[in-house]
Amino acid sequence: MMHDVPLLNKGFTEINPLLCGWENCESGHPFGPASRDCYLIHYIMSGHGIFQRNGKTYTLSRGSMFLIRPYEITFYKADDNDPWEYIWIGFNGRLVPGLLEDSGFSKDNCTLCTPSVRNIFLSMKETINLHYSAEIFLCGKIFELFSNLQAEYRPVLKGSSGSLYSERAKDYIMANYANRISVENIANMLGIDRRYLCRVFFKNIGDTPQNFLVNYRLEKAAVLLAKYGYSVSEAARSTGYDDIYNFSKMFKKKYGVPPSRYSGAE
Repeated sequence: MMHDVPLLNKGFTEINPLLCGWENCESGHPFGPASRDCYLIHYIMSGHGIFQRNGKTYTLSRGSMFLIRPYEITFYKADDNDPWEYIWIGFNGRLVPGLLEDSGFSKDNCTLCTPSVRNIFLSMKETINLHYSAEIFLCGKIFELFSNLQAEYRPVLKGSSGSLYSERAKDYIMANYANRISVENIANMLGIDRRYLCRVFFKNIGDTPQNFLVNYRLEKAAVLLAKYGYSVSEAARSTGYDDIYNFSKMFKKKYGVPPSRYSGAE
Protein backbone atom coordinates (compact mmCIF):
# COMPACT_ATOMS: atom_id res chain seq x y z
CA MET A 1 0.00 0.00 0.00
CA MET A 2 1.26 3.49 -0.87
CA HIS A 3 1.01 6.52 1.42
CA ASP A 4 1.56 10.01 -0.01
CA VAL A 5 1.84 13.09 2.19
CA PRO A 6 0.13 16.12 0.60
CA LEU A 7 2.72 18.89 0.93
CA LEU A 8 2.40 22.57 0.14
CA ASN A 9 5.06 24.03 -2.14
CA LYS A 10 6.34 26.73 0.20
CA GLY A 11 8.97 27.93 -2.26
CA PHE A 12 11.75 27.79 0.32
CA THR A 13 14.97 28.93 -1.35
CA GLU A 14 17.63 26.77 0.27
CA ILE A 15 15.75 23.49 0.78
CA ASN A 16 12.17 23.06 -0.41
CA PRO A 17 10.37 19.75 0.36
CA LEU A 18 7.97 18.72 -2.39
CA LEU A 19 7.27 14.98 -2.01
CA CYS A 20 7.14 12.55 0.86
CA GLY A 21 5.66 9.09 1.17
CA TRP A 22 6.23 5.40 1.69
CA GLU A 23 5.16 2.15 0.11
CA ASN A 24 5.25 -1.54 0.86
CA CYS A 25 5.55 -2.65 -2.75
CA GLU A 26 3.89 -5.67 -4.29
CA SER A 27 5.99 -8.41 -5.87
CA GLY A 28 7.71 -7.14 -9.01
CA HIS A 29 6.15 -3.65 -8.76
CA PRO A 30 7.88 -1.38 -11.36
CA PHE A 31 8.18 2.38 -11.86
CA GLY A 32 9.34 3.93 -15.12
CA PRO A 33 11.28 4.39 -17.22
CA ALA A 34 10.39 7.97 -16.26
CA SER A 35 11.84 11.20 -14.89
CA ARG A 36 11.04 13.59 -12.06
CA ASP A 37 11.40 17.37 -11.93
CA CYS A 38 13.02 17.44 -8.48
CA TYR A 39 15.62 15.54 -6.49
CA LEU A 40 14.15 12.32 -5.08
CA ILE A 41 15.75 9.95 -2.56
CA HIS A 42 14.32 6.51 -1.74
CA TYR A 43 15.48 4.74 1.41
CA ILE A 44 14.92 0.98 1.51
CA MET A 45 13.49 -0.18 4.85
CA SER A 46 13.31 -3.87 3.93
CA GLY A 47 13.37 -6.24 0.98
CA HIS A 48 15.20 -6.05 -2.34
CA GLY A 49 14.87 -4.48 -5.77
CA ILE A 50 16.77 -3.04 -8.71
CA PHE A 51 17.45 0.55 -9.77
CA GLN A 52 18.53 1.43 -13.32
CA ARG A 53 20.20 4.65 -14.45
CA ASN A 54 22.35 5.51 -17.47
CA GLY A 55 22.48 1.90 -18.61
CA LYS A 56 23.61 0.55 -15.24
CA THR A 57 21.63 -1.74 -12.95
CA TYR A 58 22.03 -1.61 -9.17
CA THR A 59 20.72 -4.38 -6.92
CA LEU A 60 19.71 -2.81 -3.63
CA SER A 61 18.41 -3.99 -0.27
CA ARG A 62 17.67 -2.89 3.31
CA GLY A 63 19.73 0.11 4.43
CA SER A 64 20.46 1.36 0.90
CA MET A 65 19.17 4.49 -0.78
CA PHE A 66 19.05 5.68 -4.36
CA LEU A 67 18.99 9.21 -5.73
CA ILE A 68 17.07 10.41 -8.77
CA ARG A 69 18.18 13.80 -10.09
CA PRO A 70 15.81 16.17 -11.94
CA TYR A 71 14.95 14.99 -15.47
CA GLU A 72 17.00 11.80 -15.27
CA ILE A 73 15.32 8.81 -16.90
CA THR A 74 15.36 5.97 -14.35
CA PHE A 75 13.64 2.67 -13.74
CA TYR A 76 13.19 0.75 -10.50
CA LYS A 77 11.43 -2.47 -9.66
CA ALA A 78 10.70 -4.47 -6.53
CA ASP A 79 12.09 -8.00 -6.28
CA ASP A 80 9.71 -10.79 -7.26
CA ASN A 81 10.39 -12.88 -4.15
CA ASP A 82 11.33 -10.26 -1.53
CA PRO A 83 9.77 -6.94 -2.63
CA TRP A 84 11.09 -3.84 -0.97
CA GLU A 85 9.48 -1.31 1.29
CA TYR A 86 10.83 2.21 1.00
CA ILE A 87 10.35 5.79 2.15
CA TRP A 88 10.97 8.71 -0.22
CA ILE A 89 11.61 12.40 0.10
CA GLY A 90 11.60 14.80 -2.86
CA PHE A 91 12.99 18.34 -2.75
CA ASN A 92 14.82 21.09 -4.57
CA GLY A 93 16.67 24.23 -3.52
CA ARG A 94 19.79 26.29 -3.99
CA LEU A 95 21.84 24.28 -1.49
CA VAL A 96 21.04 20.84 -2.86
CA PRO A 97 23.85 20.32 -5.42
CA GLY A 98 26.57 21.20 -2.90
CA LEU A 99 24.99 19.14 -0.14
CA LEU A 100 24.78 16.10 -2.40
CA GLU A 101 28.38 16.47 -3.56
CA ASP A 102 29.63 16.55 0.05
CA SER A 103 27.41 13.65 1.10
CA GLY A 104 28.64 10.81 -1.09
CA PHE A 105 26.32 11.52 -4.02
CA SER A 106 28.87 12.67 -6.58
CA LYS A 107 27.77 13.14 -10.19
CA ASP A 108 28.66 9.53 -10.97
CA ASN A 109 27.22 8.03 -7.80
CA CYS A 110 23.49 7.55 -7.24
CA THR A 111 23.37 4.88 -4.50
CA LEU A 112 24.62 4.64 -0.92
CA CYS A 113 24.39 2.01 1.80
CA THR A 114 23.62 3.94 4.98
CA PRO A 115 21.85 1.99 7.73
CA SER A 116 22.72 4.83 10.14
CA VAL A 117 20.05 7.16 8.69
CA ARG A 118 17.16 4.68 8.98
CA ASN A 119 15.54 6.51 11.90
CA ILE A 120 15.65 9.83 10.05
CA PHE A 121 13.49 8.38 7.29
CA LEU A 122 11.23 6.61 9.76
CA SER A 123 10.56 9.91 11.52
CA MET A 124 9.42 11.45 8.23
CA LYS A 125 6.25 9.39 8.58
CA GLU A 126 5.25 11.77 11.38
CA THR A 127 4.37 14.35 8.71
CA ILE A 128 1.08 12.54 8.12
CA ASN A 129 -0.13 14.11 11.40
CA LEU A 130 1.46 17.56 10.94
CA HIS A 131 -1.18 19.52 9.10
CA TYR A 132 0.35 22.99 9.42
CA SER A 133 4.08 22.40 9.86
CA ALA A 134 4.93 19.35 7.74
CA GLU A 135 7.10 21.30 5.30
CA ILE A 136 9.22 22.94 8.01
CA PHE A 137 9.53 19.61 9.80
CA LEU A 138 10.81 17.97 6.60
CA CYS A 139 13.31 20.79 6.05
CA GLY A 140 14.82 19.87 9.38
CA LYS A 141 14.88 16.18 8.49
CA ILE A 142 16.58 16.84 5.15
CA PHE A 143 19.28 18.90 6.84
CA GLU A 144 19.66 16.19 9.49
CA LEU A 145 20.03 13.60 6.72
CA PHE A 146 22.78 15.56 4.97
CA SER A 147 24.52 16.22 8.27
CA ASN A 148 24.74 12.49 8.91
CA LEU A 149 25.81 11.70 5.36
CA GLN A 150 28.53 14.34 5.36
CA ALA A 151 29.92 13.03 8.63
CA GLU A 152 30.13 9.59 7.07
CA TYR A 153 31.13 10.26 3.48
CA ARG A 154 32.74 13.67 3.06
CA PRO A 155 36.45 13.19 2.31
CA VAL A 156 39.00 15.00 4.48
CA LEU A 157 41.33 16.55 1.94
CA LYS A 158 44.97 17.17 2.77
CA GLY A 159 45.46 20.81 3.73
CA SER A 160 41.72 21.47 4.09
CA SER A 161 41.66 21.47 7.91
CA GLY A 162 43.34 24.88 8.14
CA SER A 163 40.73 26.40 5.84
CA LEU A 164 37.94 24.79 7.85
CA TYR A 165 39.33 26.12 11.15
CA SER A 166 39.61 29.58 9.62
CA GLU A 167 36.04 29.59 8.34
CA ARG A 168 34.67 28.29 11.64
CA ALA A 169 36.60 30.95 13.56
CA LYS A 170 35.42 33.69 11.19
CA ASP A 171 31.79 32.60 11.37
CA TYR A 172 32.01 32.31 15.17
CA ILE A 173 33.30 35.88 15.40
CA MET A 174 30.55 37.16 13.11
CA ALA A 175 27.88 35.43 15.20
CA ASN A 176 29.30 36.26 18.65
CA TYR A 177 31.03 39.63 18.26
CA ALA A 178 28.68 41.16 20.85
CA ASN A 179 29.92 38.77 23.54
CA ARG A 180 33.17 38.61 25.46
CA ILE A 181 35.24 36.46 23.13
CA SER A 182 38.96 36.18 22.58
CA VAL A 183 41.24 34.46 20.10
CA GLU A 184 42.40 32.18 22.89
CA ASN A 185 38.82 31.11 23.62
CA ILE A 186 38.11 30.42 19.96
CA ALA A 187 41.27 28.33 19.59
CA ASN A 188 40.33 26.32 22.68
CA MET A 189 36.84 25.66 21.33
CA LEU A 190 38.33 24.45 18.05
CA GLY A 191 40.83 22.29 19.94
CA ILE A 192 43.89 23.85 18.33
CA ASP A 193 46.84 25.99 19.39
CA ARG A 194 46.32 29.77 19.35
CA ARG A 195 49.42 30.35 17.22
CA TYR A 196 48.26 27.78 14.68
CA LEU A 197 44.84 29.45 14.46
CA CYS A 198 46.45 32.84 13.88
CA ARG A 199 48.68 31.43 11.17
CA VAL A 200 45.97 29.60 9.19
CA PHE A 201 43.47 32.43 9.72
CA PHE A 202 45.86 34.95 8.18
CA LYS A 203 46.62 32.58 5.32
CA ASN A 204 42.95 31.96 4.46
CA ILE A 205 41.18 35.16 5.54
CA GLY A 206 43.96 37.69 4.98
CA ASP A 207 43.98 39.17 8.47
CA THR A 208 44.71 38.15 12.04
CA PRO A 209 41.75 36.91 14.13
CA GLN A 210 42.13 39.83 16.54
CA ASN A 211 42.13 42.45 13.79
CA PHE A 212 39.17 40.77 12.13
CA LEU A 213 37.25 40.83 15.43
CA VAL A 214 38.03 44.50 16.11
CA ASN A 215 37.17 45.64 12.59
CA TYR A 216 33.97 43.60 12.49
CA ARG A 217 32.83 45.06 15.82
CA LEU A 218 33.55 48.61 14.69
CA GLU A 219 31.79 48.12 11.36
CA LYS A 220 28.72 46.82 13.17
CA ALA A 221 28.88 49.74 15.60
CA ALA A 222 29.04 52.21 12.70
CA VAL A 223 25.85 50.73 11.24
CA LEU A 224 24.09 50.94 14.61
CA LEU A 225 25.07 54.60 15.00
CA ALA A 226 24.30 55.82 11.48
CA LYS A 227 21.37 53.65 10.45
CA TYR A 228 19.58 52.85 13.70
CA GLY A 229 20.36 55.94 15.77
CA TYR A 230 21.99 54.16 18.70
CA SER A 231 23.73 56.21 21.35
CA VAL A 232 27.49 55.75 21.75
CA SER A 233 27.04 53.62 24.89
CA GLU A 234 24.33 51.48 23.24
CA ALA A 235 26.46 50.87 20.16
CA ALA A 236 29.49 50.03 22.31
CA ARG A 237 27.67 47.53 24.52
CA SER A 238 25.94 45.96 21.50
CA THR A 239 29.28 45.22 19.85
CA GLY A 240 31.20 43.78 22.79
CA TYR A 241 32.75 46.93 24.33
CA ASP A 242 32.25 47.54 28.04
CA ASP A 243 34.78 50.37 28.11
CA ILE A 244 33.21 53.36 26.32
CA TYR A 245 36.51 55.29 26.30
CA ASN A 246 38.37 52.44 24.63
CA PHE A 247 35.52 51.99 22.14
CA SER A 248 35.58 55.70 21.23
CA LYS A 249 39.35 55.66 20.78
CA MET A 250 39.26 52.57 18.53
CA PHE A 251 36.32 53.98 16.56
CA LYS A 252 38.04 57.33 15.89
CA LYS A 253 41.21 55.54 14.82
CA LYS A 254 39.25 53.60 12.17
CA TYR A 255 36.79 56.25 10.96
CA GLY A 256 38.58 59.52 11.71
CA VAL A 257 35.79 60.93 13.87
CA PRO A 258 34.51 60.05 17.34
CA PRO A 259 31.37 57.88 17.41
CA SER A 260 29.31 60.81 18.75
CA ARG A 261 29.88 62.64 15.45
CA TYR A 262 29.67 59.71 13.07
CA SER A 263 27.01 60.04 10.36
CA GLY A 264 28.00 57.27 7.94
CA ALA A 265 29.08 59.71 5.27
CA GLU A 266 32.73 59.65 6.26
